Formats: sequence, structure tokens, C-alpha cells
Amino acid sequence: MLFYSHDGTGLGHLRITLNAATAYAKLRPQDSLLLLTGSLQIGAFDAPANLDFVKIPAMPKRDLYASLPPTAGHTGSHNSTIRIRTALALTTVQAFDPELVVVDHAPAGLFRELAPSLAWLRAEGRRTPLALLMRDVTFGIEQTRTIWAKEGVYPLLEEEYDRILIYGDRHIFDPIEAYGLSDAVAARTRFCGYLAPPPPRRSPHEIRSEIGAGALPLVVVSVGGGADGGSLLRAYLTGLRDRSGPPLFSYVVTGPLLPDRERREIASLSKDVANLTMVQFDPDFSAAMRAADVVVCMGGYNSITEAVYFGKRPVVAPRVPGAEEQVLRAEGFARLGLATVVGPEHLPAQVLWEAIETELQRTTPLAAPPAFEGLDAIARELALLAAG
Repeated sequence: MLFYSHDGTGLGHLRITLNAATAYAKLRPQDSLLLLTGSLQIGAFDAPANLDFVKIPAMPKRDLYASLPPTAGHTGSHNSTIRIRTALALTTVQAFDPELVVVDHAPAGLFRELAPSLAWLRAEGRRTPLALLMRDVTFGIEQTRTIWAKEGVYPLLEEEYDRILIYGDRHIFDPIEAYGLSDAVAARTRFCGYLAPPPPRRSPHEIRSEIGAGALPLVVVSVGGGADGGSLLRAYLTGLRDRSGPPLFSYVVTGPLLPDRERREIASLSKDVANLTMVQFDPDFSAAMRAADVVVCMGGYNSITEAVYFGKRPVVAPRVPGAEEQVLRAEGFARLGLATVVGPEHLPAQVLWEAIETELQRTTPLAAPPAFEGLDAIARELALLAAG
């Protein structure tokens, strides 16, 4: 069984793919699982014993491959990187010869890098089952339709994929309607529910003791991988420095991909700030979310869903610029009373902190959360495909 996770920038898709593989491995521990990924952080997470991985060149490292011949039909700084990624993907698929292929997020691969591999899997009478793992919101509605039309995704979904497994809730966002999927594709689509995070390794008491929070109200801040989290970190720390309210404790995770220039700026802003612990990465971050009184995050899939899973109503600042996907997701959760959205066009520290203070004082319970059975449902669907 081959898993593919493109992971061009952040950590989200790698975590999702590994969690899906882990759930599948519990049902079929006898299978050989191979992950094809461009992530630089593959070693930071646990993986099932029957999974290995093949690392293809990472998009953040694309300058290393700039001297290679360009990819036909591509322009820009990524074209040489896609050329080598495409070749390595095809070689891996041909050598491993999987009996089931699971693709996360990008049906044709990043910039169609999986297209030759998918064609090989269908050549000479082969009929290797294909499954697509699809998050609740792929991109903005028109952006997704444009990309899918340009990259030939609609015919792939129509003719090649046996299952489209959506890790989301149709009441928050309905990609079948939004992206114009046909009745035939809809019939092969399953809404599996959101993905529950792995059980935290540390208790709330252990977290508070470890970071020094004691009994103070705890605000936990995450910007995912951090590549585009600088504006949220600046707004949070600026407001924290100016804050005059009752004491609280801040636990801030800046992400391993925060650019060096912004990392220096954030370090300067955090200097001499009381009741603050700041780390680059926490592999057990869900434990901090569970312990938090308030969660502040961007609008990425894992950030919002994990906060809601642990009974929090996160203060969400969707990524800027762009990323309509994060706005649509945040607004979908906010409509159900499950999140508070700030920004995304402009994020003054005052606006962010007004939302945080409101959440600190809130006494109303969280609205009924969506189902979090996605991993088990996905694993069952994949096991059925694997069993023929």
C-alpha cells in the first residue's frame, strides 16, 4: 500500500497521512505501507511499525535543484524540483508496485507530479485501486475549480478514483456542491467526519508544571508549521506586552518553518515578557491544547479541529494573504458557535486581544461539536478496498 503526501510547506498533510496510515495499520498490520512525501519533518512524528517512507525533494529546498533542466510545461522557481519529484515518484511506484494507492489532498499530485505514476498504474490492464483523502475545504471555491480544471482533476475523479474520503462535515462545508462534483463522483464519496488527534502523552497538570503556568489562565498559541505565521505571532506578542489585565500564562509554538528574519523579530518581541514560554516545536502539542483555557491559531485543518475536539472555542486568525480555504473553514466553524474569527485582512493586536479576553471570560458551553470518527471511517474504507 502506497501513501502520498505532497506537503509543499507545512506539517498538516504529513500529520493527516501518518494518522490515517496508523489507523489503517491497526486493521491490517500484515500489510506493507510505504509513504512518499516531500516533508522535511517526517522524523518528528510517530509512525506504525509496518510503514517506511521515501523522501522526495522538498519544495522549500527548491533552490538546490535550480540548475536541473526544467519540467516541460512549467515555469517558475519550482519547475526543476517538480521534474525530479515526478521521476522519483514514478520510479518508486514502479519498484514498489502497490496494490492500493492513497493520495492525500492533490488528486494528480503537486503540479501533476503523480500523473505519470497514475498512468503507469492503469497501463497494461492494471486496475490498482485509488483512494483520495480530501480535507473539508481544499482551496477557495473558484480557486479549486480553476486548479482542478487546469490540472485535469475532474476526469481523474470521474474515471480513476474508486473512493473520495472526505475528512470533514457536510454541515460545515460541502465540497460536492461547492466544487461541482458529478453524481457519479458523489456516489463514490464518503463524508468520514473530522480526524481526532492522537491521545496526548501528557496530562494538563504535567503540561502546566512543565511550562511553569501553575494555576494561571493558560493561552496556547500555534501557527502550525510557522512559514506564514509571523503576523499572528507579532500581533499576539505586541498585545501581550501592552496588556494590563489580570495575569495569565502564554505558551507559544512558533513552528519549525518560521523564516529566520521573523524568528529574530519574534524573539526580540518576547524578550523580558513575564509568564511566557516559547518553543519552536512541540510533538505533543495536543496535550497543550487540552490544558489551555484559550487556544489561538490560524485556520489550518488540524489547528481548528483539534482545538474543538478538546472542547475549546478557538480564536482563529486565518492566514494572510490569500488562503480562502482557511477563511471558509473558520467561518464554517464560527457559524455553528465553535470558533471566533478575527481578521483576516488586517490583524491589529487590539482586535486579537479583545477576542482572547472575551473567550477568557466566556461561561457559555461549547456548541455541540461535529463527529470526530474520521480516522476509523477512513481506515475501514481503505481496508475494504485492500480486501477487494
